[in-house]
Amino acid sequence: MGLFDEARAALADGSQTDLRIEQALEIARAYGETLEDSRRVRGAIADIGELPYPKDTIKWALLVLLAAITDSGGREPLKVGYVALAEWQVHADFEAGAFDSTRLRKKIDPLALAKEFAARRTPADRRAEAAREEQATLIAELRRKGFW
Repeated sequence: MGLFDEARAALADGSQTDLRIEQALEIARAYGETLEDSRRVRGAIADIGELPYPKDTIKWALLVLLAAITDSGGREPLKVGYVALAEWQVHADFEAGAFDSTRLRKKIDPLALAKEFAARRTPADRRAEAAREEQATLIAELRRKGFW
């Protein structure tokens, strides 16, 4: 059962659906299809352009559905989907930042140079680090709202 089906089933337990919930369900349906896409490598950091809606719109929809669902078991797939949003990052933000080797000719503190070099890992490493940081932020958001 997909994200949309789980949310729809949890809402069928007597919750009245209004326009906001219908919109949130449509967004969750599209996002759920993206999550279940067979070409998608789970755990890999995908480009944010592959999402069906902007990340903030998907977050809004999932939060609306989380608030509307009173059953904690029905909330679980939505919480997983919410945290999974961290798996989409702006790839272009991580492509720049090549190490400038001409600076090696200048007198630079070797420790400072080593720290700078270490900070300029591969774009995939930087995307993965950003995703881990965002996952922690998303979990903290869910905790603040009482959904975690």
